[in-house]
Amino acid sequence: MSYTGVWSVGAVPDAEVVALPRRFAHLDETWTVPDGCAEDLGWWLGGGDREPYFTPEPTPAAHRFAAFARGGGPSAPAVVAMKDAATDLLRRADADGADPDALFAVAVRKGEPATALHHGLGAEASSRLPGWFGDFLLTADEVRAVLPGAESVLAVTGPRRWEVLARIDAWAYGMADAPEGEFDAAGLLAGPLRVLRYAAAHGLGVVAVTESH
Repeated sequence: MSYTGVWSVGAVPDAEVVALPRRFAHLDETWTVPDGCAEDLGWWLGGGDREPYFTPEPTPAAHRFAAFARGGGPSAPAVVAMKDAATDLLRRADADGADPDALFAVAVRKGEPATALHHGLGAEASSRLPGWFGDFLLTADEVRAVLPGAESVLAVTGPRRWEVLARIDAWAYGMADAPEGEFDAAGLLAGPLRVLRYAAAHGLGVVAVTESH
């Protein structure tokens, strides 16, 4: 089945982000957790991120990580509703002509861009990013709090940068259907960081949403 994975990150008014939990506080608080989520998380954090993923074809470890990241993690009706509302905020910001530095979006066929980023960074570095594999809501205060950690892993230089870019490329071309040589791995590092920096400088919140179409 063909699909396109999209990851969108945008700076939005802080008041809108602050209001989201209150808007959906009345919804059922029952949480659901995908089967095997805890085990897969423990595996990834415990060294599974450094297992061979391509030899050169994708290995069982690569497929396990892809399924784990795609599973969505623990969720509840309010979480789903807030993600839908966050998507609307991003669309509104785009329609209103937001500053280009305030928005970032990337798409890839048969893959998830945010998963490519997390594979590129590995588990330890990814833990310094907010949210769950690309989905997050941050108030202005939270943006300022997470920015140093995000900068420490996204603004990398030297050999570490080349390692991360190579791992992103391996995922984009090995597990997704990006045309060879056309996926912008460097942009996948720079784009989210640019939005976080813009939001921090302007007192805005940030929302990030993963989608498949």
